[in-house]
Amino acid sequence: MSARPTRPDSSRRTSATNKRTSILPKHTALFIDPSALIAQHAGFTGTQPITVGPNAVLHPHAKVSSTLAPVVIGENVVLWERTKIGVGMGDSMDESKRSSVASMASRTSVRDSSRGEGTVLGRNVTVEATATVEAAEVGEGSIIEVGAYVGKGCVIGKFCTIVAHCVLPAYTLIPDYMVVHSATEYRLNKTLLLRPQVLEMRISFHTTQINTFKKLVPNQVAKWVS
Repeated sequence: MSARPTRPDSSRRTSATNKRTSILPKHTALFIDPSALIAQHAGFTGTQPITVGPNAVLHPHAKVSSTLAPVVIGENVVLWERTKIGVGMGDSMDESKRSSVASMASRTSVRDSSRGEGTVLGRNVTVEATATVEAAEVGEGSIIEVGAYVGKGCVIGKFCTIVAHCVLPAYTLIPDYMVVHSATEYRLNKTLLLRPQVLEMRISFHTTQINTFKKLVPNQVAKWVS
């Protein structure tokens, strides 16, 4: 009978594991609040500053890039799976979205030269799965739904909803409390505007979600702040 193969001892296995994790590059200008939740496979790239605020949540494969401009992720922001945040992240869009952005840009975009070229996500913002945000600013409590694209320099007001797969070309300006279907089609969300209790329930639900994520999702924040 042939001899059974021997397994490497535990010290060798541990050494191999350490080598694999140690080769991951560290972002050189990354500032993360210790209370943030950074899931496994979420990532940061670029050389300009990235700031992640208190209780922000980045789900697996959420990507934040400061290659071209700084990024600020505010308090209680939630980035779902495969979201892309930062100027230049829209370069990987498929051709149908690219053509849609190009066709609308000249008709709808208004540049605000007083704003910087970075990306700021305000308090309680949610960016849902596969959405891409290059915007200059997304206001407090706004939701960017699944697969939406918000172009460079856009300014989105407070408590807006950018509906699923909506495409907003660069420098589009959206007022507060709007439900946005395209750069030229949006309506006022009177329910949120006129009924404070509904707005409070929405914020409360958002906070409860974050607390649940912290119980269920393993936190890899130490990999980025150590």
